[in-house]
Amino acid sequence: MAGKLVCGIDEAGRGCVIGPLVIAAFAAAPRDLRKLKDYGVADSKVLSPRRRLELFQIFKQHYRFEYVVIKPRKVSESLRVHGGMGLNEVEYMSIAELVKRFRPDVVYVDSPDRDVRKARSRIVSHVRHDVEVRCMVHGDSRNVLIAAASIVAKVMRDKKIEQLRKILGDFGSGYPSDPLTRKWLMENSSKPEYGKYVRHGWKTLDRLRQTTLDQF
Repeated sequence: MAGKLVCGIDEAGRGCVIGPLVIAAFAAAPRDLRKLKDYGVADSKVLSPRRRLELFQIFKQHYRFEYVVIKPRKVSESLRVHGGMGLNEVEYMSIAELVKRFRPDVVYVDSPDRDVRKARSRIVSHVRHDVEVRCMVHGDSRNVLIAAASIVAKVMRDKKIEQLRKILGDFGSGYPSDPLTRKWLMENSSKPEYGKYVRHGWKTLDRLRQTTLDQF
């Protein structure tokens, strides 16, 4: 594989109800894979925020990465397609766009769908040039390139969330399991000025709104 370019792709924020979904691609030469492991590159979820930022700075100096930000409104629109399966298609198209930017020989993808054959087929249909696509479930804990991409996606999404907090106030993590996020949604999600920051169509949001109505 000497001289080849390999790439990993992962996302951050898919399950959030507030804020964007970020998909990142990380590219390296095969000879760099051992070095990435030596740096301690791992699934972003098992790293501290400080360590993620440290690795991100290393990536900026020595490697190539790109990312796509999918705004909440786009996510909301996708949820109205086939009961939410449209979100997978939005991800496939964004993944393909990132692949086109790098044109790697091999790309490893943390699959949006548990059916990895289907995911691979959909990505390839959007790429339309010769590239080996390997999709895997829980890829961020199985492949160092996907893990690196997960770090980029998480760091970039965290930056977006910090920017949103200046507008919306403290809404917690943005995940529906967070009590602070749920409280913010119950108090603010119906306000027109905040609508574009919230993913409408999320079942959690619908349940919270119904709970609020039931209180009257």
